[in-house]
Amino acid sequence: MANAVGQIDEEHQEVAVPRQPDPVDPSQSPWHLLGATLRHYRELTGDSLQEVASKILVDYSLLARWERGARPAPADAVRRLDIHLNAGGILIALHGIVTKQVSTSVAGAATMSDPDVMDQARRNLLAGLAALGASAMVPPTEGLEQLRAIIDHRVGLPGIAEWEERVWEYGLQIPSRPPASMVADLSLALLAFQKAMAGAPGSELLQWMRVNARLALLLATVLGHAGNRLESWAWWATARRAALQTGDNEAIALVDADEAIQGFYEDRPSGLLLSRLGNALALTQDRPNAATARALATRSQLLAMLGDHAGARASLDQQARVFDSLPNHVTADELSVGGWTERRLLHTRSLVHALSGHPDAEQAQSEALRAHPRGVPRGEAQLRLHGAISAVRNGDVDDGLEHARSIVMGLGSNVSQFVIRTASMVADAVPASDQSRTTVRDYREWLALPAASL
Repeated sequence: MANAVGQIDEEHQEVAVPRQPDPVDPSQSPWHLLGATLRHYRELTGDSLQEVASKILVDYSLLARWERGARPAPADAVRRLDIHLNAGGILIALHGIVTKQVSTSVAGAATMSDPDVMDQARRNLLAGLAALGASAMVPPTEGLEQLRAIIDHRVGLPGIAEWEERVWEYGLQIPSRPPASMVADLSLALLAFQKAMAGAPGSELLQWMRVNARLALLLATVLGHAGNRLESWAWWATARRAALQTGDNEAIALVDADEAIQGFYEDRPSGLLLSRLGNALALTQDRPNAATARALATRSQLLAMLGDHAGARASLDQQARVFDSLPNHVTADELSVGGWTERRLLHTRSLVHALSGHPDAEQAQSEALRAHPRGVPRGEAQLRLHGAISAVRNGDVDDGLEHARSIVMGLGSNVSQFVIRTASMVADAVPASDQSRTTVRDYREWLALPAASL
């Protein structure tokens, strides 16, 4: 008979050792990947299954199945595990990714009849509905995603037309929604799109590639609006590669023009921005389309910022000529980031005139404000900041800075990098003789701007 664990069995002269846990291959499925990661963090602590299970109030056999990838782990248990195992949010983040990835395949033929999977989906849905009842701000995302996946398995996955409509809707939301919330939505949409694109028919592949490029462009845009500059720059590069796959010069030019627009408000090197704009205009050959109009608008703003007022006015005039020839579907698209309406033309003129000290700056701002649609507060704030730029340029420094501060503060959490950069232009427009004033220094500190070079 064997003695206690770790003692020598006299009859067989062998050492009895504890049973090793079953191996888990993280490549088998997303749940196996989560399980392997969970086991890794548990083993780092040196705790047994029983010890960890008792701390997070679950049966240790259930924890073992989660580690083996044999059962999906619920979100609340993963949160407790992440805290107890000091995983620093990694388990929570991985669970979110796994849940989204699995939601589109959980209803496959092999799992449709699996009572464990269906029971898990039911519990997730009930838990989410309970949370929704407690607060309208907590949607039952996980459970609804699983339920939708089950139905999608029966009726078919979204086609390219649905994805094109979704991208258009995201474009409508960007000007008014808080950027951080859009980052989450677009990230998940891109993840789901990659899976859907893998099964796209060859006859529709070009349409799918265009939507892929557009989604990447929108994510790069909202990352920049949210102030995540490094991530945004990386996504612009990804969007450009995705656009190159389409072979569509206008799609490629649109990425270059939009990156330059955002780069202007992120104070990226002017040489880089002029290169992007030159490439966009070379690709479109000045044909009247949204990419050409956007590139010309940005070039006029950049040249005004650099003090080339004649060049800025020339680009502004060229943009007006292109606008007159734009297709109706572009000029009528009032809210989408893909449109180029008269109010965008007027917005550009307002900023260029403010930066260059044009005598018609106040009139240009008034015209732009009258044309501005309701429900887009960040755009209106930028226009009002143009007025503050003109005020400080004309010597009304203290009132101009205070007006600019109140505009930014009025947006609350809905502020974006575009607004912050426009507010910084107000400080930059203060005459050199007034840059050392206390009000200017305080304003720069409030915006976290470096001191002016005098």
